[in-house]
Amino acid sequence: MKSRPRGEFRLTLPLSEPLLQLLNKFHYHQLELLKENGLVNVNERIMLNVSDYSLCSLGYPVTQKSMNEMLKKICKKVNVQNNNLNVTMYTCRHTVATKLGNTPGMSYPWAASRLGHSLKMFMRTYVHVDEDRNEEMLDLISSN
Repeated sequence: MKSRPRGEFRLTLPLSEPLLQLLNKFHYHQLELLKENGLVNVNERIMLNVSDYSLCSLGYPVTQKSMNEMLKKICKKVNVQNNNLNVTMYTCRHTVATKLGNTPGMSYPWAASRLGHSLKMFMRTYVHVDEDRNEEMLDLISSN
């Protein structure tokens, strides 16, 4: 997690039941991995940096770099290609934010607040043409 400037705050976001189940499953596997390797979660972190046992033993949380490395391996395994560009956690966040910005009926202030952005920043960064909706928009035009 990133630190926040003075005066700013962190949001507690609601989790869907499937995501909560996935996090619980991850937590269980993390506990098993720690037990198998004689490690202790001294800071009781939800997501330890288990890709580096020395950092894990010191209680370091997962980093963006290690998440990106895991994501790269997953993309390779499932044959996801992105024109020789890396898929990163940031690109995933940007994709989700863009989908939020182009969802009919979406509350832009709500979406902006969940991303930690001002409404102006959200609108400028994420609300733009969604190429995935081209066919739908063309159908809408032709039906009038």
